[in-house]
Amino acid sequence: MMNFKKLSDQQLSLLVHSGNHLAFTELYNRHYARIFSFIRKYLKSAELSDDITQNVFVSIWEQKEELLQVKEFGAYAFTIAKRKAFDFLKRSAVEVTAMEIIMKNIPVPVSSVEDQHQTSEYMAFIESVVARMPLQTQEVFKLCRQQQHSYDEAAAILGISRNTIKKHMVRSMKVLKEAAEGELGVSLSVILIALALKR
Repeated sequence: MMNFKKLSDQQLSLLVHSGNHLAFTELYNRHYARIFSFIRKYLKSAELSDDITQNVFVSIWEQKEELLQVKEFGAYAFTIAKRKAFDFLKRSAVEVTAMEIIMKNIPVPVSSVEDQHQTSEYMAFIESVVARMPLQTQEVFKLCRQQQHSYDEAAAILGISRNTIKKHMVRSMKVLKEAAEGELGVSLSVILIALALKR
């Protein structure tokens, strides 16, 4: 039986290119920790960093035909990791900014009774999802969104770091996104846009 641990990254890459799962597992075990640590520098969250790291290796497997041209697997994997980490941060920034607009501008009555009812349902949905979050995440969400405190102010009030505040906000957006898609069958962006138009 082939000893994959004795093979170089380039040899393993060629085997992965041919669809060899054991070679892929060896590359995963060999590079996971460094990729994870690299991503965590940007995301500051072990849970999120693990998710992104897993996505990096999923992408490598799905695009294994590219490995034929890869000379240095580590550099190739880090390039994918950096792109995915930055893409995540950009999406999170957009979603959090959208939520800031909504939570700081509570919708006013609108002309259509149907629209008004939908707006109320969306607001109630957001409140119900927030109520299911961990207590500290709820506190952070209420301080930053409902009471309009800055991240620095919320950190001082709760006695935690600004990065922890940001981590809770990113997590709350992830929970809201998953709940919207799973329970209402719509994307969170649809809800955010609908509410923004009603303010």
